[in-house]
Amino acid sequence: MTTVRKVRRLKKVPDADSAVGQLADALRRSRAALGLTQAQAAHTIGKSTSTVQRAEAGTVAPKKPVVDGYVAKLGLDAEEAKQLYEKATRPPGRQRRFLTQAPHPSMVSTRDELGRALARVWEENNRPPMQKLEDRVQAAREADETRKPFAFLSRSVAYRISHRQQLPSSVEQLRAYLYACQVKEHQFHIYIQAYHRVKAKEKEESEARKTADSQERRMWRGWRGQRRANGVMFNAGLLPVEPFPRSVTAPWTAQCVTCGLVSRFRLSAVKQGRGCPRCTTPSP
Repeated sequence: MTTVRKVRRLKKVPDADSAVGQLADALRRSRAALGLTQAQAAHTIGKSTSTVQRAEAGTVAPKKPVVDGYVAKLGLDAEEAKQLYEKATRPPGRQRRFLTQAPHPSMVSTRDELGRALARVWEENNRPPMQKLEDRVQAAREADETRKPFAFLSRSVAYRISHRQQLPSSVEQLRAYLYACQVKEHQFHIYIQAYHRVKAKEKEESEARKTADSQERRMWRGWRGQRRANGVMFNAGLLPVEPFPRSVTAPWTAQCVTCGLVSRFRLSAVKQGRGCPRCTTPSP
């Protein structure tokens, strides 16, 4: 007598972190919120019970009409459903997309780093169209303007921010951009602090440049500045043929004492070692 051994098939366990698993979880939550069984949900959306069971199992992506039924009849958020369905049905070759390398917002200290961080939040939101970003902010402003102090976010501004061509012009515009990219509101303060750090650093650097420029201008004023400028030119083998223009960047006519060439020079370039072009150019 032959003994037949029955082999039990192992049921595939869905991955809750996968795109299909996340979609299935959203379907289950929307049904459970109404207190319906799978059979009742199937009757409500006009599908078979087995279809609903497969959709909520999280092993394969359900058909779009099934997801649409959950949206229309079972209260599933349309925007969430669309994003999860697109993510779950995306071809394997496109599952991973390039994300801009950016530091954590708490580590941001420069304009470039903040630009990369803001570009990344758009990419992590699956790169929504600029019109959708504008519509999300506009809907929030119209729904409750006092609770969400957002500035108007146009498509063109959203494009420039998401493509690292500019930073938000204000904290309110930054809030609007983060909301449009669906960043959690409790995380806004991290990006706002980074924004303030960048702006403070840029202001400090601007003040330092102004101070340096002011000191530079004072250095070349009056007869002492004239003597100092003439000394720089003499040391470079150049003889000024007109008074110093009182600016290190203004053209200044001088003659080379070696070859006699008369040309226009900038004192800032001469200070860096750029003298007579004829004498410094090697012979062929």
